[in-house]
Amino acid sequence: MSYTSEDIKKASELFFYLLDKKIVPSSDVLANEYYENHAISEIVKNMAEEGGLTVLSTRQNLHLVSRGEGSIFATTYTQMKEKYNKLYRKKHFYLANIIICVFLSEIDRDNDIFFKYEDSGISYYKLEELITNTLDSWKKRSEKEDSFSKEFAIAIDEIHYLWTVEMSHSKELKDKAGFSLSSQTRLGFIHEALKPLVQENLIIALEEENRIIPKYELYERLENLYHGGDRYEEIQELIKYKKEDEDAKTI
Repeated sequence: MSYTSEDIKKASELFFYLLDKKIVPSSDVLANEYYENHAISEIVKNMAEEGGLTVLSTRQNLHLVSRGEGSIFATTYTQMKEKYNKLYRKKHFYLANIIICVFLSEIDRDNDIFFKYEDSGISYYKLEELITNTLDSWKKRSEKEDSFSKEFAIAIDEIHYLWTVEMSHSKELKDKAGFSLSSQTRLGFIHEALKPLVQENLIIALEEENRIIPKYELYERLENLYHGGDRYEEIQELIKYKKEDEDAKTI
């Protein structure tokens, strides 16, 4: 398929606009070209593919996301450490990823839950409880199953110790407007771990109100990108196993 110079110009403009914004509303003039002009959409997709990126188009938004390993835009631990200096060691990086997975597991439910969370959000304290329960469950399972950590590539002993021993409980600030953001505390580290989602415009973190609000764009990613991903589904099954185990104990 041949492209006009005008198609190439508009497609390039849209691609670099997406590269900067990550998410662009479909109502945007530039984004509209993607939906209306097949040549422009093909050029943008090709440019994204060359960089190891994927264009995700929904009715409401265009997303530009990394395909992960092999992408020149994939985020390594070294890059994350440079950007988020509270990720002191790899174990902090792995814990941050688990925190994001637990958060996603909690909001990745049916539509009723979706509207509930979009309206009110999840409290930092609730998320702290969910993370603690998940890591405790994995630690117990690891003690029973020698192959658990190796099979699921989770250094559970190290991560559990980091969370339960090295990190302290957070205290409310004197004026009760939020909590300490020290990354040496659990709530402070949760706040740090969720920063990539904030910067991708996928959540709103209101530490002073003790709330994390998932945005509609995050549900778009869950539905169209994360669902079906092997590693995402694997971790979600592990978290689900923990929840089912807890439910069984309450019966």
